[in-house]
Amino acid sequence: RLIELIGGYEPARTIITESLKAGKNVVSANKAALAKYWDQIFTTAQIYQKAIYYEASVGGVIPVVQGLSEGLASEEILEIKGILNGTTNFILSEMKKHCVSYEEALKSAQEAGYAEADPSFDVNGIDTANKLAILASLAWGSWVKVKNISVIKGIADLDIEDILITREFGYGVKLIGSAQKTKDGIDLSVQPCLVTHEHAFATVENEYNAIMITGKDSGDVLFYGKGAGQLPAASAVVSDIINLSKSIATNTAGIVPDVVYDSMKKIKIIPAGKSKAPYYLRFAVLDRPNVLSKISGILSEFKVSIARSLAQFNINKKDYGKIAIITHETYSENLEKALKKINATKSITKSKTVKIKIEI
Repeated sequence: RLIELIGGYEPARTIITESLKAGKNVVSANKAALAKYWDQIFTTAQIYQKAIYYEASVGGVIPVVQGLSEGLASEEILEIKGILNGTTNFILSEMKKHCVSYEEALKSAQEAGYAEADPSFDVNGIDTANKLAILASLAWGSWVKVKNISVIKGIADLDIEDILITREFGYGVKLIGSAQKTKDGIDLSVQPCLVTHEHAFATVENEYNAIMITGKDSGDVLFYGKGAGQLPAASAVVSDIINLSKSIATNTAGIVPDVVYDSMKKIKIIPAGKSKAPYYLRFAVLDRPNVLSKISGILSEFKVSIARSLAQFNINKKDYGKIAIITHETYSENLEKALKKINATKSITKSKTVKIKIEI
């Protein structure tokens, strides 16, 4: 058998595929290589009738891969959404609890050992996208490519001001990876989202992850546990080694592939902008007459309606203010068109509008 824990794309991909060809079963925690080379790796595993175990690649200690591939094997999966990165969740928890900036929260995460010296892979949403691609590929039996996931943005430019304002509206901020099956195809995205204080993800703090899987018959199934740290990852790897050892002992390893995978099966991915959701918007506006009515007029022009709003002017005795808005459900492409027009109107705004999706 082979245990691959080196990370990255190469030489990990080559080591995994060549080991399978050489008749070795594989345990891997490498979400990057699995997501990018899913088709090649699992096609090779099936051709050579060898098993690949990869529980530690998603969710740390959470047994979500086993739960999805075995416990929910009979289910038609309708939706997967989750907090899939412990580093970003730790940073967001620090910002909320201590009212500190992103930079200060990142420093705390690095000191605690949850963030790398270069945290870009985590904070820009790439790690979450890789994990979402693995879960979606497993759920729908076809390769979901990372490039087909709309990584709207990560958390690096998140302002503490928005965390404080959205708290007044009754929300917290989480980085969420989402895959939803619709009649038109699979809707895939990674972005910061607002969740109400009653939402299942609202109490998921620090390095913990949570994944909600919705089945047609099962309804919502929630997986929760530590998603970052050496010991949780090691626990998942050792669990895979034990399960593989049992299969080898009974001479069943590789006879039935872990994944029912058809390289010829294709699934349709919905283009970004075709999904509906409510949004939080924050405008830095000039202190001029009727500025709110101008904003609402442009939003209405693109079929975006306002549910709630908050306005504050004469901030620090300067000639500008801020307007925060919660919209009703709207198509993101319509909202983007409206914001493009608002941001281009110099008589309204003094900087680019902040936009955050609201998870419902």
